[in-house]
Amino acid sequence: MKTKIIVKILVFSVFCLKVPDGLLAQDALMRVYGVEISAESPASGCFSSIYACTRFRNDFGTKEMMFAEAAGMLVRKKNSVLVSVSHYGYVHYGDFKLGVGYGRNFGDRFAMTARVFYLMAHARGYPARHSLCADFSTACKVSEKLVLDAAVYNPFMLRYGVVGQEVIPMRFSVGCAYVPARKLLVSLRMAKSLPGEWEVGCRVMSQPVPPLLLAADCSNSHLGFYVGWLCGRFLLSAQAAWYYRISVSPQLGVGYF
Repeated sequence: MKTKIIVKILVFSVFCLKVPDGLLAQDALMRVYGVEISAESPASGCFSSIYACTRFRNDFGTKEMMFAEAAGMLVRKKNSVLVSVSHYGYVHYGDFKLGVGYGRNFGDRFAMTARVFYLMAHARGYPARHSLCADFSTACKVSEKLVLDAAVYNPFMLRYGVVGQEVIPMRFSVGCAYVPARKLLVSLRMAKSLPGEWEVGCRVMSQPVPPLLLAADCSNSHLGFYVGWLCGRFLLSAQAAWYYRISVSPQLGVGYF
């Protein structure tokens, strides 16, 4: 009985946490959107303040296909510094990526970022392969309710191993986020990898009752569901994507604004 009372008090306390006015409803949705797409198009995050996030994903429930990432953006006036580090695979085989970059706001409506990546592929019993790559992204804040963004990865067609024969795949994407109502955000994204197929998808995110966030994804490659918990300036998230041809990939994340 005492345990049940303590649990109820904790749950009630979390619901009563005061969320700063700057993170309520519309602004909160836009900031969460900026963090969620930061790996591919970080320019949207330049309109926010400092943030840091970490993600853990298990592709298709296979332990050899674990993904872990930590990323952050430090914003000072109109300048931003971006840092990210990630690893995909496991101890005997995988890909490590370290990225650093710079972002700049031009006024209150336009932002650009540029990042340089160090890539290392390792496999047990073989020498590691070291590569360099880069990406660029832009974002335009048309209004407080509409943001457009575009990004391109490896525009210079750099190769694995720097002077190797295999070109690192190039990828470009465009997207937009619109807030038709105070507690609702709709985003669209189209991406193409070379070589690779087109991917077109949309996400609907809502904040029905602060601090709860709910979202659903739909694209030509997968369906996804997202649950977020915005406690003050901390964001806890859990999501899963079902890829039609393979299986489910669950992901956990923690963010800080």
